[in-house]
Parts: sequence; C-alpha cells; structure tokens
Amino acid sequence: MIKKVFFDFDGVVVDSEPIHAKTKELTLKAYGIEYPPEIFDQFKGIPENEFFIHVSEHLDPLHRPFGLLIKKRHECLAEMLPGMPFIDGVVDCIKLLKERGVMTVLVTSSKQMELDNINKYLNFMHLFDHVVPAEATAKHKPNPDPYLKALEMVHTDACDVIVIEDSPNGIISGKSAGCRVFAITTSFPEEDLVKSGADMVFDNFGSIQRVLTGSAH
Repeated sequence: MIKKVFFDFDGVVVDSEPIHAKTKELTLKAYGIEYPPEIFDQFKGIPENEFFIHVSEHLDPLHRPFGLLIKKRHECLAEMLPGMPFIDGVVDCIKLLKERGVMTVLVTSSKQMELDNINKYLNFMHLFDHVVPAEATAKHKPNPDPYLKALEMVHTDACDVIVIEDSPNGIISGKSAGCRVFAITTSFPEEDLVKSGADMVFDNFGSIQRVLTGSAH
C-alpha cells in the first residue's frame, strides 16, 4: 500500500475555486477594473500574487499596487470563508489513509495565513502530518519546487509518493518532481488533466480511495 500521499489544497481538499474566482471578481469590480471573463480560469492553481501583479500591470489603468488589490480581495474572502465546502469524500479518504499509517502532506499555492484563516472554519489542518505553503518555496507550481520541498521535508524519494492534483499546473509540478500524480476532475476536464501528464484521472474521491488503499507498493 502507498505510504505517503501529497495533497494539493484548492480543488482537492476544499471546493474553493468558485470562491476564489468570485472574490477576485468582486475586487476588480470594486476598483472599476475591466477584465476578460476567461481570466479567472487562466489563473486557476496559480498564486494570487501572480494574478494581481498581472492585473496591476496589464488591466488597471491606474496601476495600483498589487498588494492593495490583494488586501481588498482578502476582505471579500473573509466574508465568504464560512461557506467554503470540502470536496466530497476527501475527509473520509484522508482519515482512512491515516488509520492505515499513510503519511499525508499538504502542498499548496495558498499562503500559511490563508490556510490558518480557513482552518478556523473547517478545522482541516490536523488531517495532515506536514504542510508546504506558498512561502516555503521561491518558485511555485508548475515548477517542481513545492513537491521537491515536500520530498525533502519527509525524507523520501519521489517513487514512494502519490500526488493528488486538480489542475494542469499542479500535475506538471508533481510529475516534474518525479512523483506519480492522480488527478481529480473538480476544476478541469479529464482531457486537460491527461494532456498534462496525470498517471490516472478520477471523478471522485471514492475511486481514488479504493486505488490508494488497494495499491501494492
């Protein structure tokens, strides 16, 4: 059986992508910044700094500091956090893995402050043995650095790990670090996940759980 599983956060543990998109939309509207409707999909799975740097440099006629935009976005996010749901089946899957001695690690593009704020409402941090937040590495997904950092943290080789991701950038990051990657279709269609190099693609955590707990290592 698999002994270590690395989880992405947004779109894998919590169904946060719609909330992230909505809070970004509210931020841009608050400052009267016009934007193409596809921009939120383009920045799925990418740290918010990169999104708001792009907005500041390319969309905002006044080029307001991206930090100001992020502050506004966090104000919007704070109001919506209590309604953020878990991805169906993920908590049961993680609990079963831990009961069977599997180490679980969270590897995310979210900052530690964001995780702490969400944890106040969802109480999820205890599900993971280790956490690799955005500030743990200088480079983020699709670079391999976040998963390389996780491998270093738990003193293991990539061949001993399964990564669970929901986005092309996350898949590329995990594969570039040498890990096997399972993808779930919560944020992107199956064909995008396959094209990005996912080893297996699933529609739900029940299927992932059956494979993980039945896998021979």
